[in-house]
Amino acid sequence: MDDIIIKELTKLSKNEKLLLVEALWDSIVSDPEQLEVPEHHKTILEERLHTLESDKKEGSRWGNIREKYK
Repeated sequence: MDDIIIKELTKLSKNEKLLLVEALWDSIVSDPEQLEVPEHHKTILEERLHTLESDKKEGSRWGNIREKYK
């Protein structure tokens, strides 16, 4: 990135920087098909799905937990 741009960005207020970050993020996520999911994220998701499937008989229903801690 051009040093001049970086220098100008440092002059922005915190609010302006936050607005810029938000605009950048919005432009990144506007087309989710272009975002690649890293392999390690996929691995973690697979592990969690496996744990969920193997532990279905363990644990408690949400309603029971909610009642217990009211």
